[in-house]
Amino acid sequence: MKKTNYFSHDSNSRNDEKLLAVRMRLGAEGYGVYFMLLERLREESDYMSIKDYNMIAFDLRVDSKTIKSVVEEFGLFVFTDDGKYFYSESFNSRMKLKDESKQKRSEAGKKGMKSRWKSEKDNNVINTDNNDITKDKKNITSKVKESKVKEIISTDVDIPESEKQASRTQIDYKKLIEFFNSETKGVFGEVRYPLSSKRQDSIRARIREHGKEAFAEMIKKASNSDFLKGNNSTGFQATFDWLIKPTNFPKVLEGNYDNRSKENKETKRNNADADRLEWLARKAEEAFGS
Repeated sequence: MKKTNYFSHDSNSRNDEKLLAVRMRLGAEGYGVYFMLLERLREESDYMSIKDYNMIAFDLRVDSKTIKSVVEEFGLFVFTDDGKYFYSESFNSRMKLKDESKQKRSEAGKKGMKSRWKSEKDNNVINTDNNDITKDKKNITSKVKESKVKEIISTDVDIPESEKQASRTQIDYKKLIEFFNSETKGVFGEVRYPLSSKRQDSIRARIREHGKEAFAEMIKKASNSDFLKGNNSTGFQATFDWLIKPTNFPKVLEGNYDNRSKENKETKRNNADADRLEWLARKAEEAFGS
């Protein structure tokens, strides 16, 4: 299941003074670029983006000059002191309200759960001289608990197949790293085993979200991407940790960094789906074990 990140969008944003200036100079393209930049910011944990206009332009499929213009010339974004990152103050204000509201709901939920279980616990320790009443109360409490357990482990719940697969799959991290190093031939840096717990958690999360075959496909796509391997005007080169980030993994998988050439498109058309799926299944099996 693909995670969706939400942020609010005013229905009359197009009439904002700064965005009117964007539309007057760059048209609808500039307006669209602005909101695509906000989408990119929403995907980052700190709501900031690195100032790499060429990479952003590659992702959004627009000219880097348009990106630079929208970011720098209309007062829509602010740069960090070192000038390496940019962010939107108005967007951050909105996200702060959303994050605070989410935190309050989380805390309220925890307090409610704690209070409920405390009340249940208190009810369970009440002793009366009437053994029949005590027995009845215990039976009721037991049935309530049993019902809750059945609710939690009910097989009628629709669990996404990718999550079922991740919970069943025993990931052989050593084989996975050997597979990655073999496929990428060190272009993204050689990853060493054993992995840190943070890397293991990231790998498991991506497999839970997309499946093990998609993980293998991501590695293959990254290996074939000239842009990710550093063949670009900025000198940017991806790393293993960059590839498995929750914001970058799906972009690589969806082909955002595929080589844009006639030969590549023709090759994709000529590849039979059955052969591709068979290759992915085999490679995923080799990388992650059964």
